[in-house]
Amino acid sequence: MNNVKEEKLYSIIVPVLDITDSLIELSNRIDSVMKKNACIYEIVFVDDGSTNIKTLKTMKQIQSNSNNNISIISFFSNSGQQAAILAGMKLSKGNYLITMDGDLEHRPEDLPSLIDTIGNGDDDVVFGNFETKTHNVVKRFFSFLYTSIEKKILDYPEGTKRSAFWIMKREVADEILKFNTLNPNISILITRITKKIGSSIVTQGRREEGVSAYTWSKMFMLSSALFINNTSILLRVYAIFGATLSTISILFGGYVLYLKLFTDKQDIYEGTVAIFVSILFFSGIIIIGIATVGEYMARIIQNVEKRPLYSIRKIYKKNSD
Repeated sequence: MNNVKEEKLYSIIVPVLDITDSLIELSNRIDSVMKKNACIYEIVFVDDGSTNIKTLKTMKQIQSNSNNNISIISFFSNSGQQAAILAGMKLSKGNYLITMDGDLEHRPEDLPSLIDTIGNGDDDVVFGNFETKTHNVVKRFFSFLYTSIEKKILDYPEGTKRSAFWIMKREVADEILKFNTLNPNISILITRITKKIGSSIVTQGRREEGVSAYTWSKMFMLSSALFINNTSILLRVYAIFGATLSTISILFGGYVLYLKLFTDKQDIYEGTVAIFVSILFFSGIIIIGIATVGEYMARIIQNVEKRPLYSIRKIYKKNSD
């Protein structure tokens, strides 16, 4: 790594939820790696509404014992990883911003790889992609499915895979912070701003503490941002489906009318069972359509009302109480 990086400040943003001991090891390893590579850095911890009272205490202890610039943002309540990262981005001062998990799945030893890749190329953002993943089969399958759809819709550069371990230039971060949405997905926002996106192969670390904050409900809400916040594809699919059903119904009705007028099959398709099944089917289609439109409307209203994405209880800076 060259000495040019000494002139740059790297802001490392770490969203935190109910973990303690891993943070101490993480900060020690970050310090060792960055000093070894002569990099000036700051750490921004974001406590995403942890219920474990030791979490904030641990971060304050790290801050007190460190000679480096460490800031802590404490939320009133859990607002999600994406919101926590955005809060950290807003407070950070670096020329380059890096985000990584606090549970050690993102290894500090891979930071030089991200820094070198973005420093030696023309990319605005570089994602750290795991060479091999240790997640369970179900999670890997849905991750692959979602990523495939996301790449198709958002037109990611060939060979690029998104991840929660990335480095970006300050200019991109400033543009991202201009967006106002209650269901942000930073990977999606990146593609709206730039197509100069690269990747670097990293090694998945071992999670030493806690469990994934991404429950099925949170993953659904995050993935829904892809379809609802950034495209009208669901409405288009529903419109096509509705038009198809209407066409089939017209053709079927014409066929039944033909049979009644020109054949002896007068009792065909009559009966309460057929009527009941038809009502259930089309009622279900209508309800799905109303729910889809309602979801779009709800998100529009939420953004118009300008509800805060997160609420900060306190910001702890170096040498502050």
